Amino acid sequence: MRRCLPWADAPSAAMSAVFAAEAARWRDRLAWETAPLWPVLEHARLTRTLPGFVLREASGAVTGWTYAAVRDGELLCGALSAPDIAGTAQLLDGVLALPEAGTSTRIVCFAFTDAPDLAAALAARGFLLDPHEYLTRPLAGAPAARRPGRAWDVRDLDATAELFRASYPAGDPGRPFAPYSRPAEWQRYVADLVLGQGCGRFRPSLSIAVPGPGGTLDAAAIVTDLGAGTAHLAQLAVRPGLRGAGLGAAMLASLSASCLAAGFTRLSLLVGASNTTARRLYARAGFTPCAWFVSATRAGRAGETRRESTAA
Repeated sequence: MRRCLPWADAPSAAMSAVFAAEAARWRDRLAWETAPLWPVLEHARLTRTLPGFVLREASGAVTGWTYAAVRDGELLCGALSAPDIAGTAQLLDGVLALPEAGTSTRIVCFAFTDAPDLAAALAARGFLLDPHEYLTRPLAGAPAARRPGRAWDVRDLDATAELFRASYPAGDPGRPFAPYSRPAEWQRYVADLVLGQGCGRFRPSLSIAVPGPGGTLDAAAIVTDLGAGTAHLAQLAVRPGLRGAGLGAAMLASLSASCLAAGFTRLSLLVGASNTTARRLYARAGFTPCAWFVSATRAGRAGETRRESTAA
């Protein structure tokens, strides 16, 4: 009989096999090298600093797993692997039953996963869905192109956060990042891209900042290194009043040429299914679909209580 158990109690040998298979899946399907991340996750599992669950069969085999992390009052589910629909529901319900879910203002699931029927299971549990498509394009033959602006610099962090805030709709509860569009949320998001490792290693010399008046930025592109020959466009934004003049396309052409010269063979990016303007831009630039990421959000119980209190 299958059981859903805390992952901290799973044998290390079984989890090593699980993580190795997951690293191979990311490498084979996305050309994304994640091997350095799994020892960090294993340490967090063993020290019980990161909650998670495994599905263990009667034979003792681990056939599914998930984990979650709390950050800034939100519960974040970054992975979910299951062998069947029942396993998907078991793991998802395990995450939602965590004590942290009761104290979180929002619950977010953003994962590259093949878990059967996960989108339907999330929707049935009150999540808002906006799947993100993973797009790639080969860089071979990318022509030389003049770079608009200059290379991105760490001193551009605050201006980049302000640009992103101006470029996205304000207050989108379904957005996996900066849902309330507060300046501090955007600053944290940009800092994660350029200082963290979750979306690859930041490459400032390949990234672009287009200065605007008064220390602002008219446009910016953040590029990271995913390993396996893949450069990743983590973000591209053009100030709303300047769109439609070809600046976004010029930035794509420039960074494609720069990434090719730096030895990369492909360029990848993630784009929300609802972002039709960006999807058209990337299609014109030669990007094609490779995979989907599940992106789903819902208010946590603390967030629901806060809204009810405010309404009263």
